Amino acid sequence: MKKRIVMGFLTAMLVLQSFLAGNASAAAAVTFQDLNGHWAEQSVNELAKLGIVKGNARQLFYPNSPISRGEALAMLNRVFESVFGPIAKPQRKLNIDYRYQQRWEIEQLLTNMDTLLEIETGIKGDYDPGDRMLYYLYISDSGQLIKKPEKENPDWWLSSAAFQRPMTREEASLILFHMLTPQIYRTANIRPQDAASFFTSYYEWKQESYYRDTYSPYATAIREFNLFASPTTLQPDNLMTRAEYAVVMKRLLDYYKNQALLQFRSKGKPQQKMAAVFLKAASLAYETKNQAKLLQYFTPAALTSMGKLPRVPTSTALANLTVLTDETDNKLLWLVGDYKYGLNGSLRVEYRLDPDPTSTYGRKIAAVLYSQK
Repeated sequence: MKKRIVMGFLTAMLVLQSFLAGNASAAAAVTFQDLNGHWAEQSVNELAKLGIVKGNARQLFYPNSPISRGEALAMLNRVFESVFGPIAKPQRKLNIDYRYQQRWEIEQLLTNMDTLLEIETGIKGDYDPGDRMLYYLYISDSGQLIKKPEKENPDWWLSSAAFQRPMTREEASLILFHMLTPQIYRTANIRPQDAASFFTSYYEWKQESYYRDTYSPYATAIREFNLFASPTTLQPDNLMTRAEYAVVMKRLLDYYKNQALLQFRSKGKPQQKMAAVFLKAASLAYETKNQAKLLQYFTPAALTSMGKLPRVPTSTALANLTVLTDETDNKLLWLVGDYKYGLNGSLRVEYRLDPDPTSTYGRKIAAVLYSQK
């Protein structure tokens, strides 16, 4: 009885906090003084409302100044998490300078990227897109072509100064190439065990470039996503301005939103994979008590039910996931997760997902059932 009262109180607090946070966010919407009439004004303002771009105390965005590599990576993670949420706990990367202020956002980005590719391929493969992305930024920072060297430096390291340096348009295409690795893998229709060699062919520049002013193939690999506006040239050595990058991020955000909704509406593998992403994000939010994220995945009633489970179903303990359509209402979905604990312990949790237009996935967990196996 006492546990139910506590859970009811916590749920009510979450709802209140969500309401207050929503109002505070709307009231604190950033208006940049140096964006009035600028061609990127709308895109920047939309990203600002989501907390993806941030100004300074003087409410200046500096749209025509170059964006730094580190800020570009941090913004990339914010775009991803504004749609999908964090889907894995960040891990400390020893080849990132611990003194860099936004290091934790970059580390979160790397784990999100690796986890998303693992969901797409179905295996934990040898290819780590986040690690490769940083390595080739290190190559670029060393003044070399962004291309596979004859011998790799095992002691490579990105300093705080390297992250603060301006990012070129070719480097922007490089990081977006790695960010969209799961989607590129999907359209290439290759076997999971061939992923490493497939992406290595890009590092070796064996793939042809569509753009006439560069041999680098990274922009060509992401051309289908329409992130860059120029139809025939990349201008690879030009510095990427903050406004240009913000517009690219807005296009990526729209793409991710569309994908999250379309995959959940699809049947078979696309739906299964998006369900796995959703459940990882929801489980991590619950496990870490992330109050800013919980109500993006759960209704208050579902949170109350979660509090009655014999143990917290963590994403790392999930052994199998099945997606089922409700027998009485085909608009509802059930995610059936089997969780393994130790040698003999197991738990089955059934999550009912109801349509919800406020969710970037188009659904929220509205009911939770469990059974011991």
